[in-house]
Amino acid sequence: MKTQAALKQAKFLLLAISLALAASGASLPEQLPPLPHASLATANGWRWPLAGEPKITEPFDKPAENWLPGHRGVDLAASDGDKVFAPQRGQVTFASTVVDRPVMVIDHGNGFKTSLEPVQAIAKAGDWVDAGAQVGTVSTGAHCSARCIHWGVRLNGEYIDPVLLIRDMRPSILLPLHP
Repeated sequence: MKTQAALKQAKFLLLAISLALAASGASLPEQLPPLPHASLATANGWRWPLAGEPKITEPFDKPAENWLPGHRGVDLAASDGDKVFAPQRGQVTFASTVVDRPVMVIDHGNGFKTSLEPVQAIAKAGDWVDAGAQVGTVSTGAHCSARCIHWGVRLNGEYIDPVLLIRDMRPSILLPLHP
């Protein structure tokens, strides 16, 4: 039990360090254009890909092994035609149909890649987008058809829970009142 808790804590620490590096912009690709303004929704620049804070209809459920079934992202309640926004600045690397649904992928640098589906893209592969820029609209297809979008995030090829990029999930620490 203690080993699992320590492993979970180590993974969280690795994610926090990666987020800090990403927020600093230190190793983003050089061709990334400068931001015209700094209107980022959270301190590390990540935001929900839909307006406001959407309801999570299906949470992240990473399987113990890559070949096992699971849910490698979160489903966010949405309706056909709702605006979809870039959750972080980056470059659109894919915007086309995969099997039965329109999919968009954004490379944010520092090993982070977002996938959004079903999303009818207005941004094209090769476009640079700022956090919060509209990149498409909710469409139909796959398990989210007409009721949600699926938001997946990979860090160095491994799926992570996208909610960790938005919400501070660290435990609260009570400090003494007296010095």
